[in-house]
Amino acid sequence: MKYKAIQKYIWSVIEPADKGSRESYVFGIFITGVILLNITAMILSSIREIQINYPIIWTILLLISGSTLIIFIIEYLLRLWTCTADQDYAKPIIGRLKWAKTPFALIDLLVILPYILLPFTGINLTGLVILRVFRLFKLVRYSDSINLIIRVVKGEKNTLLTTYLVLFIVLIAAATLMYEVEFPAQPEAFSNIPAAMWWGVITLTTTGYGDIVPITPLGKMLGTVIALIGIAIFALPAGILASGFSKALEKENHEDQEYLCPHCKQEIKGRDLWKK
Repeated sequence: MKYKAIQKYIWSVIEPADKGSRESYVFGIFITGVILLNITAMILSSIREIQINYPIIWTILLLISGSTLIIFIIEYLLRLWTCTADQDYAKPIIGRLKWAKTPFALIDLLVILPYILLPFTGINLTGLVILRVFRLFKLVRYSDSINLIIRVVKGEKNTLLTTYLVLFIVLIAAATLMYEVEFPAQPEAFSNIPAAMWWGVITLTTTGYGDIVPITPLGKMLGTVIALIGIAIFALPAGILASGFSKALEKENHEDQEYLCPHCKQEIKGRDLWKK
């Protein structure tokens, strides 16, 4: 098998178009399992009692973290090497740089970067351990359901942005009014408008921590109105997303549905109707 053919085959397995082959499906299952195993080891290794009382389990967790990290590095290098098989990244240098700037490639790099830099710099980068959380985002690549959520959010982004802009305006108005009403009675709690904004966020989201509360009759009345407005406003994004999911699922069902072509008498999928 020629060099280019090997590149193309590996790329089709690790970065399949549409549903991909059986090999790409198996690879997706494997790498998802590795990610979940790595995250599990990360969570358990944060328990100090395991390190102190169960050294064998602690050693196993370290081995799991190390071996899964090696798999992540190999996966990243394979993607970097084979990405030129894609027409979008065909140029050897510019294409690889272009691929390296894609969101998923950056996530992969952020996952392994602290461990790659440590041997060369000699600097303890344990402060960057938080970057391991980005491993969760690698699951997005292999989940059709998560990708559906992303498509729905992208499709409804303008409506969602408008909704949250209205919410921000309401928050500013509520914080300003509450500051004016409550500051004379409790200047330590509502000391300024930003402090009142904290109360506004907790009230509009109906969380209600109770650390800052209005004590004047007018403030309590205003708080009641703002809480009711918050219920109405925060219901809007849920409705928008629900509508987006309904449209996305309907579109997918339409694309997967088979139709009988009146010309050639062949069954074709909805996504291919435009070709006829």
